[in-house]
Amino acid sequence: MPRVSIVIPAYFSNDTVAQTLAALRAQTYRDFEVVIVNSSPETTTQELIRGQFPEVNFEQSPTRLLPHAARNRAIERSSGDLLVFTDPDCRARPDWLERLVAAHDAGHTVVGGAMELASDRWFERGAHLVKFSWLLSGLPAGPRWIVPSANALYPRSLLNQIGPANVELFCGDAVLAWRANDAGAQPWFEPRAVVEHRHEGNLLSFLRLRFRRGKEFALARTAFEGWSRGRAAVHALLFPALVVLTLVRSGKDAFNAGWGGHYWATLPVQIVGQTGWCAGEAIMQARGAIAGIRGTSRRRKGA
Repeated sequence: MPRVSIVIPAYFSNDTVAQTLAALRAQTYRDFEVVIVNSSPETTTQELIRGQFPEVNFEQSPTRLLPHAARNRAIERSSGDLLVFTDPDCRARPDWLERLVAAHDAGHTVVGGAMELASDRWFERGAHLVKFSWLLSGLPAGPRWIVPSANALYPRSLLNQIGPANVELFCGDAVLAWRANDAGAQPWFEPRAVVEHRHEGNLLSFLRLRFRRGKEFALARTAFEGWSRGRAAVHALLFPALVVLTLVRSGKDAFNAGWGGHYWATLPVQIVGQTGWCAGEAIMQARGAIAGIRGTSRRRKGA
């Protein structure tokens, strides 16, 4: 059995998955299998993979699966002791898997790699800084709060201990990293383990997406950390300051990683993306604070 299982969720990924799999074929580390679960209602992805990449362990789901549900299903089909996550719109550099495994073998239980950009479009550079400024390959190795499921390694034994990712959340990788940290396995960033990522959309669709993701993240974080309604209210009121703070942090990361020029050039995209995310967070935190106050008021009346 292979030591590593690379698990990939797919959904209408037929335009990009061939590049993903071709990059995996070129890996310097060879002791791995690839498991893909596709849940889009089409046959093109299945025909492409089975025709061009017959070594892939492929499953066609009869129903739509969100990304973490597809990953969890792929994990069930896999056999490796080390589970490596990536996405069908990512292209791994040849030494990617070797670097992830080496960092794990050096004593880091959970390892996340660097996120770089697969294209040079203005919008994509800005979107990339919004989503991954703290994971650029020019930054030093070190602990991270979150490692994304586009580039992460988890031992199967740890997932058996802390449980799989939440299938209902797009931010399930964040919650998984927090659970790993609570179990004594703080995620480690290995900047030499690089995948190149693509970003689709435009400014308007990006704003809408970031707003939705911010709302979901706020619900997940406040529940996981057990926020009081007071903390949620303060965080919601600080929404404008948090947008600025987030832009400052991403700017620091960008300049430290050699992306300073891209940071200034794409600032409008970043303002849109960070504003959408922080607004989504603020709305959900305000709702939580108000609901908590109403609940307390009802309890007092009942007493």
